[in-house]
Amino acid sequence: MCFMMIGCKYIVNANPKRFAKIVHPSAVGLILVGTVLFLSVEMFYMLPKIYDPDGLFLKIAWLMALFIVYNLLGNMLACHRKSSAVTSLPKDRQIPCPEEEHLWHFCDHCQMLVPPRSWHCKVCECCILRRDHHCIFTATCVGHNNYRYFFWFTVYMHIGSLLSLATHVNLLIIDEQIRRQYVVLHFSCIFLFLKPMSWELIALNISFVINIYAWILSLIMLGYQIPVLYLNTTFYTPKDHRYNQGLLGNFMASMGKRGLWTFISPSIRSPLPHDGTQWQTKQAPTTI
Repeated sequence: MCFMMIGCKYIVNANPKRFAKIVHPSAVGLILVGTVLFLSVEMFYMLPKIYDPDGLFLKIAWLMALFIVYNLLGNMLACHRKSSAVTSLPKDRQIPCPEEEHLWHFCDHCQMLVPPRSWHCKVCECCILRRDHHCIFTATCVGHNNYRYFFWFTVYMHIGSLLSLATHVNLLIIDEQIRRQYVVLHFSCIFLFLKPMSWELIALNISFVINIYAWILSLIMLGYQIPVLYLNTTFYTPKDHRYNQGLLGNFMASMGKRGLWTFISPSIRSPLPHDGTQWQTKQAPTTI
């Protein structure tokens, strides 16, 4: 993950426009292809081998799979479409009130004052309200207005890849023949003497390996975002706890007034408590 971040930063600093043209379609395509791959392998091949194809469990599994895919792709699209740019604010809110002007800072790129916690993104070419980071998988900056969608996108990516991985492992445990062939295939690959095998088994093995990497990636992404949500910080300012208002206050600040209900669907309306220009900070302890 660190190498990927360093590589992305290098390309962004060298040529932000080229970064957007090359990396964004590649990353988005990776999510779309991976989702179709895992859904197809799990629902059309693995689960029918484990459970009765005409049974109730498989029907429930289909409903769960479609629910996860809907929320995964729905939150991904909503995150991309919902702008957190300072310029998305109403014109009168893009100018600070006299009593708040000292809290705003000047952006040399945008040539304007921007609210606290807003920073410039070279790829988006604008300042982002409570900028967390630029996400290549949603092809946009994650900030005040779309953080909710990015967080649930990460959660559902983790849930989907974990369930798919669990199904793979379950199939290996149940089917002794497939398990034995898996061992032979890996052993053969190590010593570069690949024995003749069915394309079906090779494809299943490849999807298994990809599934492991997808689960690890989603786990790392979620591991970064849970402290951000819990402490009301950002990806680049993890030690800045000035805006920590407690678990409930932090959660509502990111997810909106409907809180956990946003887990159900990206289409649920959940207004945020403010527009991202005014941030309450911890009061410094008074000394006597």
